[in-house]
Amino acid sequence: MREDEIGTGLGQRKDVEMKAFLLGLTAGYVLGTRAGRQRYDQLVQIYRKVADHPMVQGAAGVLHAKISEKTGRARQGRSLNP
Repeated sequence: MREDEIGTGLGQRKDVEMKAFLLGLTAGYVLGTRAGRQRYDQLVQIYRKVADHPMVQGAAGVLHAKISEKTGRARQGRSLNP
């Protein structure tokens, strides 16, 4: 076998290895994003169940009222002219 034939064989082997690596990387990415999306959808579903619960809605309403009360008084107490 000639020296230039050996080099060509190694180059082809590296190309095949690179393509196999990229194929594996792509497959891993696709499968990972699908699994990630499923987990994200699951978390959103749990959040919506919790956020829509009547006790959570009531607590949020009370908290909102208290914050509005505090910020409303703070704004009324401030004066632009010293």
